[in-house]
Amino acid sequence: MHHSGRTSPDVGFTLIEILVVLVVIAIAAAMVVTSANGTESAKASSAAKMIAMDLEYAQSIAVTHQDPVTVTFSPDGESYSLTNSSGPLTHPTSKSAYTTDFGSLGGFENVDVVSAGFAGGQDVVFDELGTPDNGGDVTVQVGSHTYQISVGAATGKVTVTRVES
Repeated sequence: MHHSGRTSPDVGFTLIEILVVLVVIAIAAAMVVTSANGTESAKASSAAKMIAMDLEYAQSIAVTHQDPVTVTFSPDGESYSLTNSSGPLTHPTSKSAYTTDFGSLGGFENVDVVSAGFAGGQDVVFDELGTPDNGGDVTVQVGSHTYQISVGAATGKVTVTRVES
């Protein structure tokens, strides 16, 4: 008796099928790892840009109101605040004291304010002309991603640079 085709159903997987599944799983895993790293990089970049914008805001408020504004960093508290001669500035959107605390800011819990150095201190004062009392740097890090925010000593120009690890 001659049968064309198979007589019993093929049970199990071929080596090719198993390899295809493993390749698909490996690609999916690589995509997940990449997006997790991308998130850390994006968070570090966003935190650095936020600090840079707040430094520029402090500078413009000092010029506009003709009243020096101090930006005080607290690396241990992962936070910073903006104050002038009358006390804390009011944040334009939250209408509360202008303090940014990464630990309590949604999505920024793992932001590490590594250091802040302005001529030995952890604060910078912008005068009525927007000139800083000292130039200096603030360093933020998320995972392996590090950014440095610099304030130019003479110009007060704020720049953000990614630090290669």
